[in-house]
Amino acid sequence: MELTRITEDDLEIILYRHDQWAKGTGAGVRADLSGMDLSGIDLSGVRLSGANLTFARLCGTNLIGADLAHASFIGADLSHARLTEADFYCANLYRALFTNADLTGAQLNRAKLARASFVGADLTRADLTDANLKGADFTNTTWVDGTKRT
Repeated sequence: MELTRITEDDLEIILYRHDQWAKGTGAGVRADLSGMDLSGIDLSGVRLSGANLTFARLCGTNLIGADLAHASFIGADLSHARLTEADFYCANLYRALFTNADLTGAQLNRAKLARASFVGADLTRADLTDANLKGADFTNTTWVDGTKRT
């Protein structure tokens, strides 16, 4: 599946309009970044709560401290992404790939993580309270105490 690479100008407009939508003022529009290639982009601290990132590619993307609560990441590829302290509260991450991603301190509570892959990921201090982990792969994942589990 070939993904569309987004320009920085287009992304800036989408983020601005989404922020307006998220504020609930009746202005703006929900961000739809489904099927987009956002690999390697610095999105640290971005507010994308409720956004659609289904089948997006975010390989190596910096999402440190990003607000991604209630967003849809179904089938998204977040391999090698920096997700430290990112908020995925109630996000839909069904079949998402987190291969070698840094999820240190990430909020994944109540997230839908069924069939997601965390192979080689760092989940130190990540909050997985009440998350749906059915069929998720945690091979060689680093956990709270810094140990790897296979």
